[in-house]
Amino acid sequence: MSQEFSEDLYWRIIYLHADGLSTVNIANTLRLSKGVINKIKKRYNRWACVTNPFKGIPDRRKLFSRRDITLLRSLVGKKIDWYLDELVYEMECLTGKRASIATLWRSLQYLGITRKKLQKAALERNEIVRAYYLATISAPKKIRSDLGSADLIRVRSVRFSKF
Repeated sequence: MSQEFSEDLYWRIIYLHADGLSTVNIANTLRLSKGVINKIKKRYNRWACVTNPFKGIPDRRKLFSRRDITLLRSLVGKKIDWYLDELVYEMECLTGKRASIATLWRSLQYLGITRKKLQKAALERNEIVRAYYLATISAPKKIRSDLGSADLIRVRSVRFSKF
């Protein structure tokens, strides 16, 4: 992880370069590496600014806007006893945005509301899906029984060889 310096320091590099100092002199004066100095000079020559204009915020784009969050807050205030999956359905009806239960949970945590529960029917449905998935991946693969063990080895070796 590279260290991020302040924008003032970057501008100081540009001002010293404009005053005619060489890269080595700027590096010795500010106690920075020549690579950092060259990177800032190149960025300034290319875009006329010292911060990278294409560097975005390293966070995901939010699904709910501020309006949606205030709507969620008022919805939770009115319907205190609703479960998470009911809130997901209601938010989809009100905003038109389909959010998962986990996304809604993170939004509620952002609002400081952390005591919502999953409805019992939804919890049972999740357990059934999870049990089916575990049964599917743990099911043994069927091997053709009409082939003898020697034939099976021969078929596998022919299949994986390039001949």
